[in-house]
Amino acid sequence: MAKRKLKKRLRKFLLLVIFVILIVGGILLFKNSISNLFTGGNLKTNNISIEYDNTVTNDNKEYSVTIKYTDDTEVECSIDDNEYKSINDCSFNLKEGKYTLYIRKDKNKIKKDFNVKGKFDGTFSTTIDVLDKYYLALNGTKTLEYTFNYPEGYDTSRKYTIGDESIISIEGDTFKGLKVGETTLKVELPDGNTKTYNIEVTNLIVPPTVNNTKEYLPCKRYTQAEAHKLDDILASRVNEAGEGTRGGVIAAARFMVLEFPYSIRYFNENGRLVDHGIRPHIDAEGRYYHKGLYLSEDKFAYLEKGARSQNPQIWGCYLYDYFISKQNMNGFTCSGFVSWAMLNGGFDVGDVGAGDFKQFDDDLSDLGPHQKITDDYIKGNTYKVGDFIARDGHAALIIGINEDTIYTAESLPPKLKVYIYGRYTSITKHGGTWKSIVNDDNLDYVVEMDGIYPNGTGWYHDMWN
Repeated sequence: MAKRKLKKRLRKFLLLVIFVILIVGGILLFKNSISNLFTGGNLKTNNISIEYDNTVTNDNKEYSVTIKYTDDTEVECSIDDNEYKSINDCSFNLKEGKYTLYIRKDKNKIKKDFNVKGKFDGTFSTTIDVLDKYYLALNGTKTLEYTFNYPEGYDTSRKYTIGDESIISIEGDTFKGLKVGETTLKVELPDGNTKTYNIEVTNLIVPPTVNNTKEYLPCKRYTQAEAHKLDDILASRVNEAGEGTRGGVIAAARFMVLEFPYSIRYFNENGRLVDHGIRPHIDAEGRYYHKGLYLSEDKFAYLEKGARSQNPQIWGCYLYDYFISKQNMNGFTCSGFVSWAMLNGGFDVGDVGAGDFKQFDDDLSDLGPHQKITDDYIKGNTYKVGDFIARDGHAALIIGINEDTIYTAESLPPKLKVYIYGRYTSITKHGGTWKSIVNDDNLDYVVEMDGIYPNGTGWYHDMWN
């Protein structure tokens, strides 16, 4: 009897042992399966490398992050376990922050947490970051305007280092051209974040200022190399402000009337790029509708082939003006200047004139609704620098606005120049007395260009100083 009970107890014990073994084995098997799923079997986190340059971001403030896995080129990768891609194409644009990287092969998968962080405590920029070189007039000044993406209250004081102190000097954030030449300007923040700018001081331009007594541009004043350098300077002004923006068009117009050292003669339209009323099909006589300045004879190659005159002449050189029946310096009509400024600013309005003709729909007057210039309109202050301002038969651009003055760029006989108007009453300024814009016979309406410039507002100030 005792033996039978002992055998029964032994049998129960053995069954219990077997049951425990099966449970433990199942747990170990399950655990091993889970472990294989997230440790990847033969996949190892030590084989993962995460690489990026923590000093460089794109326009969206993202770092270009590349994932590599040694010893196996058949694995796939994903950020946060979403879409997977081959390890050979495993790169992502990521902002600063925390991420989880997943590596998988077949049914095996591993993960690794990582941070994307810049080398410095923030980022900073200026308007000239977009330029390979900034051109500065001899005796001219440029103030660096900063945008900071740093923690609130962070010390963003600047330390400047000049490559050649005989070429530029700096006071505060403003540098000045002392001598013609090229140098560098390095700016450094307290955390070591730096930028280096290339600066060229040149006497091909003058500091931007109203000077309506400039002499007329002489014929063939510039060498081909100088003419091309002036094209580069113009393009850099537009790029800084934003090509195709309000700012870009303002930059082109201001360059021509404020920084270019000569006056461009008014020249009547000998022709247009297309037949328009009584105007024949002739290019570059009174309307140089091309990129850059018309200062070297190599520009003849860019003229409309079917509309090139028999004897083309660059700006400042004489050719026959059919409207006045005599020789005249080639230059701009009013609409020729406005369309040139818009084109060089990045807004191609086409071959358009200044008339307000109902039978045509290709005039500058067709850019948008006309806001009649009245006392109430001027006091309403909805107009801006870069707006088109005109009357039937005349076209101009607003290039400056301050408390009591409106400045326009207009080509009227005898030349292209800056016109000055009082906003509300007559004013005395710049050595003369200027009547209110409401009372001026040359200007009747404004076309407000919001929503018309193709790339928006860009960068500009209401005044150039």
